[in-house]
Amino acid sequence: MNREGKVLELKKDRAIVELMRHAACGDCGACHMGDENMQMKVEVLNEAGAEIGDIVEIDLETNNVLRAAFFVYVIPLVALVLGIVLGKYIFVSAGSRTEAYSAILGVVLMAAAFAGIKLNEKKFSSSKQYLSQIVKVLDK
Repeated sequence: MNREGKVLELKKDRAIVELMRHAACGDCGACHMGDENMQMKVEVLNEAGAEIGDIVEIDLETNNVLRAAFFVYVIPLVALVLGIVLGKYIFVSAGSRTEAYSAILGVVLMAAAFAGIKLNEKKFSSSKQYLSQIVKVLDK
């Protein structure tokens, strides 16, 4: 998956690159929490030696994009469903409130999954596996 962008800032072996979001990108607001402009800033590895103001091509392997999406979306969803299913068995003696307690347990497990992902964010970014990389400088 290759994209073009402009280098805005340098940080050691990394760069902050401003990209134009794809038209296929949805309106979930995850990029800038509902910001209307179509620009997106990402941190990428700068092994190509790009400088501030350079137009660059960045790349991230599709397998790594799918793996990262799995961590962020699927694991919390599984935690939610697992909490609801386990809650049905754990809170059997709660009578008519079994469903409510099950839903609460599901939400708690989903929140725990999100918290676990957030706590490991530095580990993921330091592994460099999930970071885009500048593959070449297109224009200075």
